[in-house]
Amino acid sequence: MIKNNFRIKQKSRMKLRLKYQYKRDFSVFLEVKKILQKHKTCKNILLYIPLKYEINLYKFRHLLAKKYQIFVPFMQDKSLKVVKLRLTLDKKSFGVYEPKDSFLQTRIDVAIIPVIGVDANLGRIGHGQGFYDRFFESISYQKPLVIFTQMLNAKGEKAFSQEHDVKGNFYINPYKKYFRKVKNHDRNTSSINSRFYRRRDWVCSR
Repeated sequence: MIKNNFRIKQKSRMKLRLKYQYKRDFSVFLEVKKILQKHKTCKNILLYIPLKYEINLYKFRHLLAKKYQIFVPFMQDKSLKVVKLRLTLDKKSFGVYEPKDSFLQTRIDVAIIPVIGVDANLGRIGHGQGFYDRFFESISYQKPLVIFTQMLNAKGEKAFSQEHDVKGNFYINPYKKYFRKVKNHDRNTSSINSRFYRRRDWVCSR
């Protein structure tokens, strides 16, 4: 109940924040770009196609495509699969735009995912459909670095996400930037996150 009430409150706030959207989008894009530059082995990026009230990094895809392969989510049954970004896009369920379906097996290095909010542990609060949760459970390789984006600061003070909810390594909005402590044995994300411990403009989550 706490999780659902939190979701409803943040969605209402998001819909009121549509003015000056380009400036917010660009500020978040710059921070995402810095993280990608630290993640030197990154080749394949999962990038969402935004809804109207979500941070729009899709508009910067041409800049990202100069260095990375861009993939997007494709809704399939109750989960997602990864498809190469190709135009044109068709409007599907929940108002989400998607490219044509295609079969492709690829390894995602970084997943950039929109959120409605996050809890104290950077657990994702989404729309409640569980698409991303099921997708991450199905990954057989090392989990990708996860970057959450949002147009407002909606970090809860309590831990109310569930065990299966996706947790972010980073949560970026135009007002605050958070990173989550990771386990010592996770060399890949630890080496990246440790570079943000010394930066005063970042907040360390639990």
